[in-house]
Amino acid sequence: MLILFLKKRAFDLKKTIIPFVWLTALATLYEFIGTVLLKINTTYWSQLYSFLAFLTLYYFFFKLFRPNYKNAFRIYFILFTIIFCISFFFWTDKNTFITRAINRIPLTLFVLTFSFLWFKELFKKMKIQNPWQNADFYFVSGFAIYYSSTFFLFLLGSFIFNSNVYFYDYWLVNIIATLILRIFLIIGVWKMKQD
Repeated sequence: MLILFLKKRAFDLKKTIIPFVWLTALATLYEFIGTVLLKINTTYWSQLYSFLAFLTLYYFFFKLFRPNYKNAFRIYFILFTIIFCISFFFWTDKNTFITRAINRIPLTLFVLTFSFLWFKELFKKMKIQNPWQNADFYFVSGFAIYYSSTFFLFLLGSFIFNSNVYFYDYWLVNIIATLILRIFLIIGVWKMKQD
C-alpha cells in the first residue's frame, strides 16, 4: 500500500490489483488494531473478509481476462454467492473454522482455475516476452501459491484446532504462505511501472 501511495497509484482503478491491495492493507490494520489491541471477536471479520476477498479477486481476474470466459465467471459468482449464503447456517460467533472452510472451497477453486488459465494462455500465446518483468505474473503466482498451500489448512482447521496436535505449528503454513503472497504483491506493485 505504501508503494502505491509513493507511486501515486493508490486510487488508480485501471490497475486491477488495487482493490485487493486495499483489502490486504485493511485486513492487516484490522488484525492488529481490532484483534490484538481491542480484542474484538474475529468471527465477524473472517466472514466479511471471505466475501471481500472473493469480490476483489473476481474483479482482478475478470479484468485480466476481459472478453474471455464470461460463462465461467458467472458460474463462479453464482456458486460463491450460494455457498457463502449456506455458510451462515454453520456460522457461530465462537467458531469460524467451519465457515472459513466452506467459503474457502469456491474461492480456492476460482483462484486456481483462473491462475491455471492465465498460465496456459501465457505459455500458449507468448504475449509476454519476459514474465519476470510483468506485474500480473507476480500477482497470479502469489495467489496460486497462497491459495493452493493454505487450502487444506483452512479445510481441516476445525479438526486441527480441536485435536491434540499443536495448532500453531500448522498455522505456520498460513503465516509463510501469507508472507510469500505479500512479497509477490510488493514485487508486482513495484513492477507495475513497467507495464
